[in-house]
Amino acid sequence: MKLTLALITVAGGLLPLIAIIWGGQALRRDYRKLASDLDAIDSVIGAPEGTYESSEAQSAAMYAIRQPAFNTGRLTHTYEWAQRLVWEQAMNDLRGPAWLATTGLVLATVAGAWSIWI
Repeated sequence: MKLTLALITVAGGLLPLIAIIWGGQALRRDYRKLASDLDAIDSVIGAPEGTYESSEAQSAAMYAIRQPAFNTGRLTHTYEWAQRLVWEQAMNDLRGPAWLATTGLVLATVAGAWSIWI
């Protein structure tokens, strides 16, 4: 019975820990792709005059890099720019609390499993 309780306690601690790590990696991967795409779009926008035959060709080059979530004329890729800013701030502001939560989760799991045997 003690072994079963200890295994359940450890599983209860590992599952949220895995979720935190998985979520963090997914966020970083998506952010890196978004930032890379927006940097490439910046280079298309800032290309020297005459690089593209027309504004339609320039737009097509931007769309080839990343399809915008919304397209409202001059506000193309605005959603992506806002998303990039929010993710940057979230990753900077939540890094410390995420480490603290992870540490607390590990300590609580170890204490819970240890308390079964004592």
